[in-house]
Amino acid sequence: MPTQDPNPLPYGALPYYQVHYIIGSLHIPDRELFTARCVPITKGWLAKKRVTELQWRGGRIAELLKSDKDLSEMLLPLMQEEGEINIDPQEDRVRIYTKWKREDKIGFDLKFFKAAERIATVIRQLIIT
Repeated sequence: MPTQDPNPLPYGALPYYQVHYIIGSLHIPDRELFTARCVPITKGWLAKKRVTELQWRGGRIAELLKSDKDLSEMLLPLMQEEGEINIDPQEDRVRIYTKWKREDKIGFDLKFFKAAERIATVIRQLIIT
């Protein structure tokens, strides 16, 4: 019978993180207008898996982001790594975030930052109108 390890690994928080882009100081009239999720539609399997298009689900903001062709072109190459993008309104701010990543895979990506900035511009325009 195998012996039990006298120093087992501790349980606790796992080293997974999310990067959040926050647009603050907003007056959000209707939270459902600003809730959205972008899910990639893929073709292929394993190493040949490729993102072919993006599907936006949610409120009015999802319709506006779906119609932005430049944003779609920016996001297509990024979505293989990011997995999904969520837009979530809170009290006086809106969060833009992606899936959880291990600590060795997390980092700042300038291309995704530019895409998040474009999403933030659409959110601000929707609030103004």
